[in-house]
Amino acid sequence: MNLIFQKKSYSFKLSAKVENSKTNYHTKSGWIIKLISNDKKIGFGEVSPLHKKDLKKCAKQLDMIPEYIEEFNLSEQINIFHPCIQSAINSALAEINGKIIFKENYYFDEIGKTAILLNHENVVSDLNDIKKRHCDIGKSLTLKWKVALKNNHEEEANLEEILSQIGNNIKLRIDANGSWGRKIANRWADILKDNKNIDWLEQPLCVDDIEGMKELNKKIPIALDESLLKFPTLIDEWKGWQIRRPSQENNPVKLLRELENKKALISISTSFETGIGKRWLYHLSSLQLQGPTPKVPGLAMNKFPNSFLFLNEAKKIWDLL
Repeated sequence: MNLIFQKKSYSFKLSAKVENSKTNYHTKSGWIIKLISNDKKIGFGEVSPLHKKDLKKCAKQLDMIPEYIEEFNLSEQINIFHPCIQSAINSALAEINGKIIFKENYYFDEIGKTAILLNHENVVSDLNDIKKRHCDIGKSLTLKWKVALKNNHEEEANLEEILSQIGNNIKLRIDANGSWGRKIANRWADILKDNKNIDWLEQPLCVDDIEGMKELNKKIPIALDESLLKFPTLIDEWKGWQIRRPSQENNPVKLLRELENKKALISISTSFETGIGKRWLYHLSSLQLQGPTPKVPGLAMNKFPNSFLFLNEAKKIWDLL
């Protein structure tokens, strides 16, 4: 199949800064790519690197792709490219080849359909505000707390306060972004191991300490995130929860097939994509919720500005960009 390759860059500012123990996100840049087949079928993809240091590399590699290229040659060329570029190209090819058909609306903007990120600077008061705003509607909520941003003594005190205030309708995910050592991680695991409100501890140890996380997983559910990106073979090997970011994996069709085949213990998470990438996030999240271990995704719905970039229509985003 002969293809026309086109790309456009984008940049936007998040409506609120997102911070973790390793980095922070206030602006996001990337590219929308468009493939047109010789029979006029169109597929869109999004190159959405999480780290600013990868932008220059992605820009250089995208410039290496010719405007007119055969599908096989394109697939061969991108094998050595950044995983975000591979993801974007494979996403667009999947759309052209009918491997994925998107719905018009997935309704993830409704309350309780995605995890809510707590403000780590005022985590207890933020929890109380969320409870006042949402809990009277009778729906269950899932909250995510980024830790390892303050000293551990202070965060453990906050943990005790939080656990005393969340009822059966609130689930909590705690994400250390790989910044704990084994001693602190085991302390938290011991505190939380019998608590029914905890979904999981996410990436408690550094990406390389797989053995340490296997031991923790015997006490409390451990979800791998950054480790999966560094060691993709863990996707087939890790027996606990997996935080999956389709725009960071070299081929999101693999993840699509896993969810279609009802693979358990997968949670879908955003890398702050535009409406192009969100189509995949929503579709995959919808499949996950129909699977054997349904959990609401992490889509950071309240962090995006009001912009055409986040429309549900890929063609309109492309035309306006």
